[in-house]
Amino acid sequence: MGTLLELPREIATALFFAAAIGVAGGALIAVRTHRLMPALYVALGTFAMALTSFGYAIWRNHRWRSRRMFGRHPTVAALTRR
Repeated sequence: MGTLLELPREIATALFFAAAIGVAGGALIAVRTHRLMPALYVALGTFAMALTSFGYAIWRNHRWRSRRMFGRHPTVAALTRR
């Protein structure tokens, strides 16, 4: 039960870090080009890439717990197939 309570905190942290990475990427482009439109595109793209990678990391970290919670443990499935 404790791991289910940690999941929303991890998702909020991932959103915050992805937003920070997106703002930093957009700011770097804005400083370099002195234009806002390319900076906005880079910020949104960087945010999407960071959010995807953080989401994948969270999914990989909690995937085995959800299998065990819903009764689809890999060792149980392997024993029933034999």
